[in-house]
Amino acid sequence: MKKIVAFGNPLLDTIVLIEDDVLLKKYNLKSDGQKEVSQDEMKSLMNDIDEYEKTVTAGGCAQNTLKVIQWLLQGQCSTTIFGAIGGDSQGETLKQILKSHGVKTNYVKHERYYTGTTVSLVTKQGRSLVACLSAAEIISLNDVLNTDIIVEIRNADLIYIEGFFLTKRFEAAKYILNYCNELEKKIAFNLSGEYLCNECPEIVKYFIERCEIIIGNRREFSAICSIMRENDVESLISALSQLGKTVVLTNGPSYVICVTDRGKINCKTTVPEVEKKEVVDTTGAGDSFAAGFLTGYLIGKSIEDCLNLGCYAAQKIIRRRGCVVPEHPPNFVT
Repeated sequence: MKKIVAFGNPLLDTIVLIEDDVLLKKYNLKSDGQKEVSQDEMKSLMNDIDEYEKTVTAGGCAQNTLKVIQWLLQGQCSTTIFGAIGGDSQGETLKQILKSHGVKTNYVKHERYYTGTTVSLVTKQGRSLVACLSAAEIISLNDVLNTDIIVEIRNADLIYIEGFFLTKRFEAAKYILNYCNELEKKIAFNLSGEYLCNECPEIVKYFIERCEIIIGNRREFSAICSIMRENDVESLISALSQLGKTVVLTNGPSYVICVTDRGKINCKTTVPEVEKKEVVDTTGAGDSFAAGFLTGYLIGKSIEDCLNLGCYAAQKIIRRRGCVVPEHPPNFVT
């Protein structure tokens, strides 16, 4: 049984369908935008949506990816998420949700903080994501050393790190990365966000240089071109491949690319078309694509099959509200 250990922000997601832009205006939000808010602002927003119909699920990039991997492999793998939660009931809710998906949790608990939360306000035009990371961003090197996550790393077949895990906890993240490198573990790093690449490029660069698999969308790769001293995205992914890395680039509903084996394998796949009326919510689409690709990678599929499996997983998720896996088993993986 394959074992994956992931590092990310444990978040509890609330998805709300709204009919107008009153809440967007009140909190200065943009459709298809992202905004981080304080605990007080999040508390106010939660009060405002109290009467709305909600979907509550485990969120955060790495947790989304692990949930979808477990669905694709129907529990025939071991997945563990490492991160930090608060000492509130939401942290316990998060544990129970992930347990129901077959994902193990290895959480540091900070009693004085709230568990990280996100609210996705979904309109007919798109969705606006509001986040309050709170406890999720608080992990020290001592937190890492005082858990058994080091033992779990030793037994892992793949390490998965979301870019958001690097913010405000670089010392801990760097230690984990270097320890994995010492053990020669395969590490997949998801760039996660364009703003992250712009705000802490040197930290992102440090991880790119030391991870075997790099996953991101075209905007994210474009944001790191200058720091990697490349003129354009095509030159960048080619250069990374020459360093022995597997580079996976997504470009929305258009195409996906993987370049690996020092450029000997260069696969581009057109994303199958999905009718607009079938798209319910794009939250978690990128995380689900990563899940599909990594699932194929773990079970030895060809690069083309890995890309197709990524598209399959993403297109299953965008037909649902929030990153919620289907009740039926997948009909792709055999």
